[in-house]
Amino acid sequence: MPNLQAQRSDDQPIRILHVVDTLAVGGLQSGLVKLIENLDPQQFEHVVCAMRATDPHNSVSLPPEKNVHTVCLSREEADARIQVPALVRRIREAKPDVVHSRNWGACEAMFAARWVGSCARVHSEHGLDVGGEEEPRRRTYLRRLAYQAADRVLSVSCQLRDHHAQRTGYPAAKIEVIHNGVDTRRFSRDAAIRARIRTQLGLTSEDYCIGCVGSLLPVKDQMTLLRALAIVAETRQDWRLLLIGEGPDRGALEAFVNRHSWKHRVSFRGISNRVEDLLKAMDVCVLPSITEGISNSLLEAMATGLPVIATEVGGNPEVVRDRETGLLFPVRDFSKLAEQLLSLCRDPEMRATLGDAAVRSVRQKFSLDSMVCKYEQMYQSLAGRALAPMRAFAGV
Repeated sequence: MPNLQAQRSDDQPIRILHVVDTLAVGGLQSGLVKLIENLDPQQFEHVVCAMRATDPHNSVSLPPEKNVHTVCLSREEADARIQVPALVRRIREAKPDVVHSRNWGACEAMFAARWVGSCARVHSEHGLDVGGEEEPRRRTYLRRLAYQAADRVLSVSCQLRDHHAQRTGYPAAKIEVIHNGVDTRRFSRDAAIRARIRTQLGLTSEDYCIGCVGSLLPVKDQMTLLRALAIVAETRQDWRLLLIGEGPDRGALEAFVNRHSWKHRVSFRGISNRVEDLLKAMDVCVLPSITEGISNSLLEAMATGLPVIATEVGGNPEVVRDRETGLLFPVRDFSKLAEQLLSLCRDPEMRATLGDAAVRSVRQKFSLDSMVCKYEQMYQSLAGRALAPMRAFAGV
């Protein structure tokens, strides 16, 4: 824990305590890293609190040069029925200007911050925690209480905002939407890198390279993609699949692949720090998730100029306009997905048209600069409000 002072002043950076369930590799965690990397370290400093310890080999890397500190609840604290007292201690130690909790697993931080009373409070929703199952009534009730304890409630998509508003009864008008953003300088087309990576992967210029980026979890449903490829393989032999990500479903996915004669066409890449290069090597990217907020991997693929095929759920239709900037298909409909994959395989011109439109759409609506600016303005506004009582007490 950093050496933190009892009071804040106008010339000190705004201190934000980010509370997350875990720092395991995932879309939420990657988005947090992206935000921290791009907020001005002269204006902001960060403490990241994980509710549960994470395997260091499966954790996101926080940028050390950005004035970031990490803390974690102990095993005893994490296993307790209620984590509010432990979070109260962390907040008092960190002395943040703003406490920002993300998703259900961290929402108790809103009660703890309200208890401490000296900081502003933000809670944001980044996706559904379960694959479409009905949320327990007790959880819905506590989620609404967390919203009420917050100064600001956020969502990464309009669909997710409306979902939680309907479930909790909390007014949708009080939930602000800040879409995820993508770094279009890092994720972009590059013919030279594409040729180099395809050579490294053993791909010819004629191979149809399909990609899928995401944790290997039931909610991501890579099995639907594999079932679609079983159909594709009946008529085409010129395709390859890159599965980028790791997770508990890997064994079942590998077992399915190994039962087929086309198993040599599938490459499990695991967790990779070369996602932007691997995307450049692809011809199409598939997102078969059962639920989604605003998918970072989907935005990154589109920014790279790839045609994308995604399920018509969650925030996906906010990102992908069907047959304009990509293709949408119903959840678990592997026959429809196979049809779309074959269509794009046969039509390079359609791939190029969809990819061009995807790049334009991301640059106009989902830029990283726009996302960071909105968070920056929100933090500055809330930190100023939190500091006002201290200034009044000190006679400033």
